[in-house]
Amino acid sequence: MLRTVIAAAFKSKGKKNLSRSELNYILSFDLKWFTHEKSKELVNVSLKKGLLKEENEMLQPAFDIHKVEVPLGFKPELKKIITSNTFDEIVWELASKTGKEVVEITAMINSMQERLSNILDLSVVALILAKQYGIEIDSYIDKVWSDLIRKGDGEVVG
Repeated sequence: MLRTVIAAAFKSKGKKNLSRSELNYILSFDLKWFTHEKSKELVNVSLKKGLLKEENEMLQPAFDIHKVEVPLGFKPELKKIITSNTFDEIVWELASKTGKEVVEITAMINSMQERLSNILDLSVVALILAKQYGIEIDSYIDKVWSDLIRKGDGEVVG
């Protein structure tokens, strides 16, 4: 959904580059989707997830906006866009570094989990896939471990 939001904003102005203030203005005033503060947050999340690139104080999508269909009457849900967990972060990084769509990465992870007889948590499988693509996973290991402990109510077997 975040990709669709970014594509819609850039398509609405027909530009390849926008300043932060222009993008915030489009999201909050032109499209009337978010408050000004939430628009700023959305831009920061988009940069963090690799959907936007910033060069010389100008933002540009890190993907082809013309390949993203913005449905008629599209209205994004902020909660679904801003909220993310460790699994989502790994999936987004995989998508941005491989050039594949999030849906395709998720399908690959699900398929790998099935091949492994569902014995590993999805986040662990996502780490394996990331490693196969040569993506540095060290920053995620502690987060995934903490998530697994939380899921198991703190009970560690080993």
